[in-house]
Amino acid sequence: MGRPQANKRSNCSTITEKKRRHWNARKKIAIIMYHENGHSKNKTVAKFNIQTNQLRNWISKKPQLLKVQPGVKRLNTGAKPKYPALETALLTWIKEKRKNQNAVT
Repeated sequence: MGRPQANKRSNCSTITEKKRRHWNARKKIAIIMYHENGHSKNKTVAKFNIQTNQLRNWISKKPQLLKVQPGVKRLNTGAKPKYPALETALLTWIKEKRKNQNAVT
């Protein structure tokens, strides 16, 4: 007959991954305003289903959030160019080549 086989799935635990939500600047500001209108951090966190540290970070970055466009999701877009003059000259050169219908890759 054979040996009885153990249920292989019983030893494995299922891992459910929580989907990360992305908040743009407009929504972040709205949540900050809700908090500043007299609601506690805990109430704000529960209503919008966010983490407490997210709210704390957004509050600390409020001046930067007010400066950016409403649809922006990230404040830091990366490192600044090391040679900005070279970057602008290169961009001008590429635009000129494309204007003359030369392929630039």
